[in-house]
Amino acid sequence: IQPAIIMLSVLLRQCRVPRSTPTSGRLLSTSASNILDEHLLHRSPVHTEFFQASLPHLKVPDLNASVEKYLNSQRPLLTDEQFSATTSICQEFLKQDGPELQRLLLDYDKSNSDGNYVSDFWFDMYLRDRRSLVLNHTPFLAFSAAPEQPDPLDRLTNMVYSSARYQLTYANRVLKPEVYFLDPKLSEEKFYQRMKMLSRIPGHSRLAWAAAYLHKAFPLDMSQYPNLMASTRLPQTGRDSLRRYPDSRHIVLMRGGRFYSFDIIEPDGLSIVPASTIRARLSECLADSRPAAEFPVGVLTSADRDVWTKERQKLAHASKTNSASLEAIDSALFLVCLDESQQTSDSALCHAFLHSGDGANRWWDKSLCLMAILPVGEFAVSFEHSWGDGVAVSRYFNEVFNDSNRRPGLSSGQSESLAADPVSVRRLEFDLDDSLKASIATCREQLSARTADLDLDFWQFDGFGKSSAKRAGLSPDSVSQTAIQLAYYWLSGGATAPTYESCSTAAFRRGRTETIRSATSATKEFCRLAGGSEPAPTNQLLAALKAASDAHSTLTKDAAMGKGWDRHLFALRCMSERRAGGAVPRLFTDPAYRKINEIVLSTSTLSMPAVKIGGFAPVSPAGLGVGYAIEDSSMGCVATAYKSSGRSSAEFMRCYQRACLLLADVIGKALDAKK
Repeated sequence: IQPAIIMLSVLLRQCRVPRSTPTSGRLLSTSASNILDEHLLHRSPVHTEFFQASLPHLKVPDLNASVEKYLNSQRPLLTDEQFSATTSICQEFLKQDGPELQRLLLDYDKSNSDGNYVSDFWFDMYLRDRRSLVLNHTPFLAFSAAPEQPDPLDRLTNMVYSSARYQLTYANRVLKPEVYFLDPKLSEEKFYQRMKMLSRIPGHSRLAWAAAYLHKAFPLDMSQYPNLMASTRLPQTGRDSLRRYPDSRHIVLMRGGRFYSFDIIEPDGLSIVPASTIRARLSECLADSRPAAEFPVGVLTSADRDVWTKERQKLAHASKTNSASLEAIDSALFLVCLDESQQTSDSALCHAFLHSGDGANRWWDKSLCLMAILPVGEFAVSFEHSWGDGVAVSRYFNEVFNDSNRRPGLSSGQSESLAADPVSVRRLEFDLDDSLKASIATCREQLSARTADLDLDFWQFDGFGKSSAKRAGLSPDSVSQTAIQLAYYWLSGGATAPTYESCSTAAFRRGRTETIRSATSATKEFCRLAGGSEPAPTNQLLAALKAASDAHSTLTKDAAMGKGWDRHLFALRCMSERRAGGAVPRLFTDPAYRKINEIVLSTSTLSMPAVKIGGFAPVSPAGLGVGYAIEDSSMGCVATAYKSSGRSSAEFMRCYQRACLLLADVIGKALDAKK
């Protein structure tokens, strides 16, 4: 990119900011543009997709390098004999099937100019998965408290209102592009003004990423954003699909398994329904005195996807009322689920946000769901995972949290003098025959059994966090991961387990994720030294911890740059299934390959001030789901397990607490020694 940077340096020096610039979104009259501006989160100086076309292409990794990294990940999991056998299979792959599959994958990548070598395969994997979405593909993030908004219904109103602002800002292409700023001294305003100058240069769309790079700013992929709102997953035999509704203006609210629909964006598509009116409509839904639905239709969305496909067809064909209600739910901007509970414990909230018990008050197909538990005033977001990952959801989450607190649509005390809502809320009804009622009862019973099997625990450790780890020259994330590895070592009696840590590849066009294989030979050695009845001396533990941190940092950098092995081997396996004859290489039938992909420790982190807690279920029946965060002076963890597997989240959490205390002690002694 050096020639591009040199050219940009010259061009940017020659540019001047024009006195006036056209709107970045759709062409509007001055009056319409003024109306819109009153209802936006902000107006970006450049349009939302300004960097998208110039994002780097995610390259196919080197075959030999990927196989070497794969073997490095296998080493701590296998005996010497098993590792020798797997090494021989890998050598065979490199000599026989590997080069041909690599060539086929490179050819496929060249023909896929809009995406990358793995994006379509990854979407396909999600959409072909026939398992229930519940617990498998529906993580949650809970919002931090907002003491300045003590009334839960006021806060929900403001979240809905800010969500509408977000949608109008994105739909009109004036949401600021997603950019990671590496230079803390760089003014965001100054950066965007320079990008605005660049936008006046012909062909700027090909140069935008290089210009950002010049400022140590890294634009991220935004191809997932169109599916965040006004979108849904539709069940179909064999493979589901995603559908968007760009003209949507309404939301659907669920309470007690019943459905209500009302607009939050005005017919002009430029302005938001007044916050006071939104609150009145929410109140109208809460005032419905009917009991909870005896046969809640939403529970059908929790079924096996092929089962739900058949039941949805029956539902749609049963009456025009049903078809209209399905269309209203599918096309809604997002779902609002109102649950009523007095429980306030962290574990109870996590259970409620993960699955709501029997699933009667959820529609799991919907891309985005805003959940509220009243009257305790706890709020969270859940999303269906096939369409996107944490980058898009966390952007929405942060924008809504910040906007609803700093610029609430409903001011304090305004709810006390609300006028009656002149527009009635539309109730969405379903006509159910005996067959559909029986299916709902069966699905409800099956889901209740699955959710009752989920074990969950939460713990937060104060007094140790990022700042201590950084002062000791350690990666904070690696410290968290080492704590998880040590906890499992104690829990299992000295074993090392296949571990998955998600890493975003959004720095590339249509990038999604790569896997960080956090169980390394270095973490295994640290666990051996620390996990015995008599831990090794502090200096040995610190040296081993530093080695584990360095190894983890290398894996993280490789994953973020698209140089991990997981997605590469996954794509090669997909190519082997597509090629003539469809013969699958021995590498992919090796028991070691199957074992390393049966994830025991599924881990993910999302540390943001707006997030109170987050979680997800294990990805394998005998696994653990570990959502964790590390802040400046605290560490937290939500652990899940299935009781039927014999695992206990409480037992894991006790081991995790012990591991955190040990790490805090080792790092604390190291810092004291520096004084």
